[in-house]
Amino acid sequence: MKNKKLKIIAGPCSFDPKHMDEILRFGQMKVGQYNAVWGVRMVGLKSRTNYENDPNKMGIDLDYFNEMRKHMNDLLDLNFALQEEFFLVPQTFHYMLEILRSTHLVIAFEVVDPLLQLRKFIDKQFDGRLFIWNPAVNQLGWQVAIMGEFARKYDWWIGLKNGKWLGEKLEIAESDDYQGETSLEKTWKGLATYADHPGKTIYIQRGIDVPEKGDYRNYPIHKTAARVKKSTGAMMFFDPSHTCGPKLRDKIVEETISAMQMKISDDEYLYDGILIEVGTSKTDTDQHISLDDFRYLIKELAVFRDLDALQVDI
Repeated sequence: MKNKKLKIIAGPCSFDPKHMDEILRFGQMKVGQYNAVWGVRMVGLKSRTNYENDPNKMGIDLDYFNEMRKHMNDLLDLNFALQEEFFLVPQTFHYMLEILRSTHLVIAFEVVDPLLQLRKFIDKQFDGRLFIWNPAVNQLGWQVAIMGEFARKYDWWIGLKNGKWLGEKLEIAESDDYQGETSLEKTWKGLATYADHPGKTIYIQRGIDVPEKGDYRNYPIHKTAARVKKSTGAMMFFDPSHTCGPKLRDKIVEETISAMQMKISDDEYLYDGILIEVGTSKTDTDQHISLDDFRYLIKELAVFRDLDALQVDI
């Protein structure tokens, strides 16, 4: 197979210190004698379609973000003599360091504002160990360009989630014989030109919001993902949590296994990785799978895929 080993990123929708014990368990999960997980989700600040000034819905770093916004008046007044105190520390920062030191896993999180959020991660301990991605509701190239600057300089991974809306009819875009390029594909691939980080840019397929979605939270667009991967040669991840959603929660494991079996050729799988929500969270818990379900999932995946993780005991 041409593909590298399957990279699995797992964890809660948004981070809470109360659930540190769950996250620490990811570094101990094994299939046989080998560790199974490549990275852990630790999202402190979430982007939503509608803004709500509530940490229980937007993540525990919302208070930090609001405090940072107060200092924006300094910038608006052209006061560039900003003190170090301007760059406050996200609540999740020290917990991320603890997970990094304890498990050696890649730390993965969504970036809402790269200039405010990423500066504190200019730390040798995070070099090569961060996976940052754009919110699906934000398809703005310039924000991704800033993320790319950080990613290139510190050897981080950058994930690009597809937008929520397709632009063309689903029956056309997801047909076997479609040879065109949908507006979603054009935008999705365009983000990679802003990221400008070949080799460490990863597309993340998280489904789309269309009338035909049925019980899916977002209808999975596997054929669209296949066209993007073929035309770019970049890695492709699958986000089964945001595709299945709460109504198909009991199908997440099944859908993930099926997706990881898909191929774009006889010797190449479609998906190189998974970004999945597992365990307990204040947000979107109804689309998480349990730790027991996750153990079953990685065991089943290891039957036909090699898992990319540290091959030593933690």
